[in-house]
Amino acid sequence: MPDIIQFDSRDEARTLALELCQQAQREICFFGNRLDPVLFDNNEFVDALSDFARRSKHTQVKFVVHDTRQNTADGHLLIPLAQRLTSHIHIHKTPEKHQNLTQMFMLVDQNGYLYCPSHTRHRGRTSFDDALEVRRLRKTFDNLWDHSTPDSNIRRLGI
Repeated sequence: MPDIIQFDSRDEARTLALELCQQAQREICFFGNRLDPVLFDNNEFVDALSDFARRSKHTQVKFVVHDTRQNTADGHLLIPLAQRLTSHIHIHKTPEKHQNLTQMFMLVDQNGYLYCPSHTRHRGRTSFDDALEVRRLRKTFDNLWDHSTPDSNIRRLGI
């Protein structure tokens, strides 16, 4: 039986996302409304993600979000990293038909996840070792990824 951790605060969610990132070996996937500023717009997470992405030529980070315009306007720390590490960090936009999805989740390799039923509250559950739940969420993520397109809002302009 996997250990499931319930959380109900921004600080807990931020800490758990960082711990998941630090445990990652091969792949990190995220789906949400946008590049979540609570989870990802901090130096600790960006540094950990940078270390992870540079660890091997096989590491991959995939974000599927509805919109990054607000992230871009706010100067989200993850965007410059994604612009520098284009072969490892990919940010895609969901198609119109999936814009009504409100959950948010992060998957790490085959066993770790963080899940919030609503992207507006940092309340949900996580586990560092629950392959069954990761497999279930991964089916949803793969479907979203397959129908998504690279997000042009974060493309670096060569001026």
